[in-house]
Amino acid sequence: MAETLIIITILLVIFGIAYYYLTTRNKERMALIQAGASPKIFKSGTNNALYILFVLGMLAIGIAIGTGFGFILERFLISMDSRGPFFRDQNQFGNQGNREGAYVVTIFLFGGLSLITSFFMIRKWTKKNEEEFRDQ
Repeated sequence: MAETLIIITILLVIFGIAYYYLTTRNKERMALIQAGASPKIFKSGTNNALYILFVLGMLAIGIAIGTGFGFILERFLISMDSRGPFFRDQNQFGNQGNREGAYVVTIFLFGGLSLITSFFMIRKWTKKNEEEFRDQ
């Protein structure tokens, strides 16, 4: 029962934040229009939704690559355990270490690299679009 209440509470909070954001934005825009501002100021020159989708796609690719490399790294660490004590990662309690950490590390590593790559690609595209816009 408590789990259901927690989920309902989280969903209500998310809905409340989204509702507050949208109503405040609408009121602000209406006030600017009543003050004489042009409605064209609300349209941006670039399509931000495409950039967001590109970043999310790059992040998904990075997570997939990170999961694959995590699998390979985990298998490599398991095979190294049988080769000698140097590669054994026993801790002070005598049990094996956390090889699943290979997944976490590589997912974050490749996810971060994909985000950095998408940042530089988007920056290159926006500079190119600005130059084309100035030439017109």
